[in-house]
Amino acid sequence: MNITEEHLHHMARRHHATMKKLDAVRETARGHLTKFASTGETAAGAWLGGTLEGRTGGASLGPVPVNLGVGLVLVGASIAVPHFKKGSETDKERASFHLKHIGDGFIASWAAASGFAFGKRWKETGSIRGGGGQPFAHPYAP
Repeated sequence: MNITEEHLHHMARRHHATMKKLDAVRETARGHLTKFASTGETAAGAWLGGTLEGRTGGASLGPVPVNLGVGLVLVGASIAVPHFKKGSETDKERASFHLKHIGDGFIASWAAASGFAFGKRWKETGSIRGGGGQPFAHPYAP
């Protein structure tokens, strides 16, 4: 069998097209996995924030609940990391990405607790204004 130069070019073009398709599939899969990982990190942060709130009895640092404060610090750190961390840009972006999602989870735990307290007070009092108290600073306080 004679393999001509034209045949080799045809095989090279087919190989290149196949590799481009494979790269596209890899990028799509990487995008889906990244979204899944960020959801897991946010859920882990929310769980940790709820655990922290339960363990500390809803403690605050001044007017800021602990889980909200930790979340804000982590999100702030995600903004600062690329400016101060040594290493490649990819490592900096990855660290920032993870800190942001975990911080979002801590903030979400505070938002869920506050929303729960708001809804509970609304149900108990029959008024959307609630019945006083500090639903945002101390969501579970009576």
